[in-house]
Amino acid sequence: MSGEKEVRLRESEYSRIMQAARQVETQQSQARALEAQLQQTQRRIQEQQRAADLRQQVFNKTIGTLSEELQASTRGFQDRLARQQQEHARTAQRLEKDISQRLKNQQQQFSRSIGELDQRLAGQGEEFSRRAQQLDQTVEKQRQEYLGLIAEQANDVQKQFASIARQQRNAQEHAEQWLADTRSILDYMERHQRHQQHAPGALADLKNEFAISQRNIQDGHYEAAIAGGQALYGKALKLRAEIEFRQMEWETYYTEALIGVRAQLAALAVQESARWTFDSEEGSKELDAEIDYWSDGALTALKTRIEESLASLENASPPLSLDELKQRIQSNQTYQDELVAIITRAKEKLISSQLRALIALDLVNELANSGWQLDDATWQGEGADGKGFKNSYHLKLSDQGQNEMITLILPEETPQGQIENRVQFAYYPLDNNDSRFAANQTARLNDTLVRLGLTQERLQCVPGHERTIRGDASRRDFEKIRMTPPTPTRGKPQG
Repeated sequence: MSGEKEVRLRESEYSRIMQAARQVETQQSQARALEAQLQQTQRRIQEQQRAADLRQQVFNKTIGTLSEELQASTRGFQDRLARQQQEHARTAQRLEKDISQRLKNQQQQFSRSIGELDQRLAGQGEEFSRRAQQLDQTVEKQRQEYLGLIAEQANDVQKQFASIARQQRNAQEHAEQWLADTRSILDYMERHQRHQQHAPGALADLKNEFAISQRNIQDGHYEAAIAGGQALYGKALKLRAEIEFRQMEWETYYTEALIGVRAQLAALAVQESARWTFDSEEGSKELDAEIDYWSDGALTALKTRIEESLASLENASPPLSLDELKQRIQSNQTYQDELVAIITRAKEKLISSQLRALIALDLVNELANSGWQLDDATWQGEGADGKGFKNSYHLKLSDQGQNEMITLILPEETPQGQIENRVQFAYYPLDNNDSRFAANQTARLNDTLVRLGLTQERLQCVPGHERTIRGDASRRDFEKIRMTPPTPTRGKPQG
């Protein structure tokens, strides 16, 4: 008869508690954390707006350097462009407020029970898709408005060309004026716009055309220089407007990415220490949970990744591309899903640990009726990490005949990722040759486990102990067990 027995516990209570457990609302801390992060984002948005305003002021001054014939039409184009940018800025503010409210609503819903996890993840995925589609539609609307404005300006420029051509002017002077006006626009783009980020090589191409027109003047080909200068001026205005739109498009997605990653940091900060409440036979109970401890450091690892993402978002040189920003926005949804999974996993381990403690208490009370008394109890590794609650729980009991029994309640991860508890008994009879002790004790324990409703299965021999009379002596060394670092116990495939 084996000196060690084990059985997997039937834990309907585990499933019930997992379904019923709710995270205690922390709306004030959620709101504070989110507000602090959004304030950081707002400062960055304000910096972008100040930069846009400065570009507009500088361009207005640039217009003042143009020839009188072109100032009016170019200023009119700039005014229409500015009005459109202001409307887009108002749209961006509305989107930002919408994002903020959406994030607050998500945080308030974050603590719903585990039974709604799949539904919540699906709903968040749908919300994310709707948000991405709304963002794309907003930017597309902006693009169409810009294209219309650019086409309208191109027509105005052509009319201006015809008007200027009718005026009597020296051909050389005429050609040089076109190049001077074009140079003003090119210099502005080079100094004040992110042309290489948003239109790589485009400005260099225009500068090459500019050099050709200069050579035409030098060679006395004034009509060719005039034609080239007119075309180049129109291209320069168009490129400047396109770069301005692409900057605004980039900032729209950048803001979305920045708000998203900071919102994840806010959500993570609130979850670093969570409190769960669940109903038990003794009434409603609350449990504090250090999520990083119960997730084996997964929360810290996720926080590090999010902080690295934020740092690269804010400090990347050169700035991230539009495609990279869209990928970051997608990553923010992934971070949200990971956080939910980490908290859910931590919750499972916490409740499983609580059940081990409750099972131990039930066993001690029940075995006391059979003459067993508790001599010692410990969590594996509690001396190593100061807690040990994630690990197996060990009980040392003895009876009046000086026989000893070690009871272990240890967690097992199933192939489906759930946590089950298994109980093992190791026998240490006073008489090393008493083979009947194990058989008798096993029979009594089988009845005890059934009576407590812990399992309907019968105790089986622990592998490697099929023919032993006494259990492994190392199980009795509780000081060593207290200092032994935890080793995750993986479940065996269910056949």
